Amino acid sequence: MKSLYSCRVIGSAMVLTGAYLLKDFYSQAGSEQLAWIIGPTVLLTEIFSGLAFLHEPGYGWLDMQHHTVIAPVCAGVNFLIIAFCMSSFQILWKKDSPQEMIVGVIIASSASYLITILANAMRITLSVLLFSFDIYSAWVTPDMLHRVAGIVIYYLLLLSYSSAISHFFKNTAGAPPAFNGLISRHTVLLAPLFWYLAFSIGVPLANNALHNNPELFIAHSLTIGAVTAGLTLILFKLKRGN
Repeated sequence: MKSLYSCRVIGSAMVLTGAYLLKDFYSQAGSEQLAWIIGPTVLLTEIFSGLAFLHEPGYGWLDMQHHTVIAPVCAGVNFLIIAFCMSSFQILWKKDSPQEMIVGVIIASSASYLITILANAMRITLSVLLFSFDIYSAWVTPDMLHRVAGIVIYYLLLLSYSSAISHFFKNTAGAPPAFNGLISRHTVLLAPLFWYLAFSIGVPLANNALHNNPELFIAHSLTIGAVTAGLTLILFKLKRGN
């Protein structure tokens, strides 16, 4: 049991190290370095939206007719990191052999990549659609609606992903009872909430975002907190009602 626990701790440390390295790479990468994720996103967005993008080296992918740009900021690497960490930890603390853990984390990395591309394409397509509506005012701005739509899509897909992992990787006798209880029918909602808030608010806070631009950080945090908490409570009520 002690050996199994050590494997989980080492695996968790390796996942977090990988997440840090990917975050560091993303902070310095341009569109060419991110073509491995932006390219498939562009293809799927074109299928969903009917837009046609052209690659502008050093800038991103552009659809001039609809004034739409898919740049590095749209790559969704932060979501990829969140999805990978969440799924890997769920698997590491539910499987009871190092081999199963390794296979599970490999599957989680591949699935997280595919889900990120889907999330990116859905978010960009919805944003293009929302910008075409005449619904804006001093209170409801395009930027605010774009941000909320992105949070809703990312978080709902993260919740669905967490639920799928919980069903696919069944609890095992070797997993600690506390973790078996944590990934339960109701509390499976807490894993996405924790990881989303940790990376969307906690990481910027650790990087002095509050000090550098307090107004922007507070607005950012309140929006994310309100949307994710609201969605979690709604889904929790729905689960209790079933």
